[in-house]
Amino acid sequence: MFKKGLAILLSLILFSSVLLTSVGAAVEFNGEISDYPVIMVAGYSSSELALVDENGERTRVWGVNLDSILNRVINRIYDLGKGLVLTAKGDAEYLGRVVGEEISAELEYMKVNDDGTSKYNLVVENTKIEETNMAYILENNLPAEYINEDKICVEIAEYVGEENMFFYTNDWRMSVYDCATGLDKYIQEVKAYTGKDKVNIIAVSHGGQVSAVYLSLFGYKQDVDNAVLTVPAIGGAGMAYDAMTGDVAVDEYMLVHYLEHGFEAEGQYEWLVQAQKLGFLDNVVKAAVPYIHEVIGNWGSIWDFIPLEYYDDLKAEMLDPVENAAIIEKSDMVHYEIMAHYHENLQKCLNEYGINISIIAGSGVPCVTGLRTNADALIRTTDSTGAICAPYGQRFNDGYTGAGTMCDDPTHDHVSPSFEVDASTAYLPENTWFVDELFHGMTFHDPYSRSLALKNLLTDEIVNVHSDPDYPQFHASTNKNNAVFVKFDRSGEGYVSSQDDYIIVKNLSDTYPVKITSITFEGCDFIAHTMGIKSLDPGAEVKIQLTGKLPKVSNALMQVKVNYEMEDNTTALIGEKVYSFKVMNGTSAEYNEEEPFVAADYVIGFESVVDDNVNGILVNTGVAGLVSFIYDWFMALMNQLGIGRFLK
Repeated sequence: MFKKGLAILLSLILFSSVLLTSVGAAVEFNGEISDYPVIMVAGYSSSELALVDENGERTRVWGVNLDSILNRVINRIYDLGKGLVLTAKGDAEYLGRVVGEEISAELEYMKVNDDGTSKYNLVVENTKIEETNMAYILENNLPAEYINEDKICVEIAEYVGEENMFFYTNDWRMSVYDCATGLDKYIQEVKAYTGKDKVNIIAVSHGGQVSAVYLSLFGYKQDVDNAVLTVPAIGGAGMAYDAMTGDVAVDEYMLVHYLEHGFEAEGQYEWLVQAQKLGFLDNVVKAAVPYIHEVIGNWGSIWDFIPLEYYDDLKAEMLDPVENAAIIEKSDMVHYEIMAHYHENLQKCLNEYGINISIIAGSGVPCVTGLRTNADALIRTTDSTGAICAPYGQRFNDGYTGAGTMCDDPTHDHVSPSFEVDASTAYLPENTWFVDELFHGMTFHDPYSRSLALKNLLTDEIVNVHSDPDYPQFHASTNKNNAVFVKFDRSGEGYVSSQDDYIIVKNLSDTYPVKITSITFEGCDFIAHTMGIKSLDPGAEVKIQLTGKLPKVSNALMQVKVNYEMEDNTTALIGEKVYSFKVMNGTSAEYNEEEPFVAADYVIGFESVVDDNVNGILVNTGVAGLVSFIYDWFMALMNQLGIGRFLK
């Protein structure tokens, strides 16, 4: 979410996280490219809003105005200084109040009345059909901000033509119902403008929710051919719940990791905050939340972001049944009549109306603002997809085959290799792809997800998650910040069997050589023979000989930790990456229903032999990674020499 802001709460922090990098190598298409126009339904806050005065003059009021922010800092410099001093002494409330007051004042014109109407006369800047067409925008030198999600859309336009690239705009503060009905009207305008009988949709984040509601309401019109919903907030956004309740616990480590992915940074900086005690930031944010609530508390879109299971309690606590009746009426309809029925609504669009719907979602990381659930850092995976997930930090036990509520075909394995996600319960089990560590808004920063999105948007070559082995339902992010990617030579993505003789490691960097120093396995007795392997050039991969055995079992977890050196990179000299695989090598493990969940990750390498207190000291002093790296290298060397078993 949020090209220009993160529901206010993190807008300044994350503003630049999705802006800076260029598009990667061209995608190779096997199928014929569609000639339907493409509509971008962009992420939250992407449309420009302007204040109209009594003379009809417009002044843009949405966007990060650095001059205005600087002036506010200067005007409150004494209060900010005092707040910093108090915060250092353990009292963060004063600083939080100052920050909150200035946020509320800066965003005064964005406020909404208790009945859900705008407090001020705001309009969307560009609503005319020609003003939302890329060719027209470029030819007439209209503001660059009119091209939403520019990195994505510039590439799409290379295939379909700038004249066929359109941008849906809306007042994103209003209910998703209003945005969805507006999208229906806009699609009719695009069809008339281009003379085509259908359109294709690419949606991001909030745009995914808008599109899902549109399909639920208007899919019967069959105006859409392909709809690709990337990191969609279909069932809400955990961050909105955090912002409304004030139950904020900023995950600084994960936030830095998020930013690294956004910048496609090949350095790794999260260690800078790992050893720091930054809990005071939570107290600053919590003190600011009431002022933030003054701005966003009546936004219909924020209420539509509240996941269904939290909605009733939060509504009863925060909305007045009389003064907020209009907000309640519309959000009730969204939650009870649409969100509660996504499974059947989207299935009907796919199976009865012939709309090719694809969902690409991130998983494997928590929400950065509080909720400790499987997510893409902002949107819970279950809200993006409808799939149930194990509690964060846990996984389904070995032998789990899925609840099967939406797909009960025993030949379909819809449980992720990490045993954390059960896609058999998803809105669209056969048309939903999960990318581990795909952070929110980073689809086009991840070569795998980018290629998948473009193929599903522009061609019909990928029918479902079973049709192309290069695009399995579960895949790990190939963002270059992850440094290395791992698979086995004969098994499908995320699987391993006794047929595999090699482990394949790819260097994801396009700049730095990588040297694999050690590979450690847990859940099997494999040894990877890394001695003598030279550095991998950017983009290169190597097949590493395996010895040892897999257990005679199927549907069980195995994990691989790869330690590496990134040559010439002073910000990431060493690193490690852990990948999960599903063992398929015998009779299926028996699922223990009395213990459905276990710890998500094995304790691998150094952490398995060191006392927790000692490990805590090493983490707090910032040297845990280095010590673990040296230990893993030594033990891998001993294993390859055949004497490692004597040291255990």
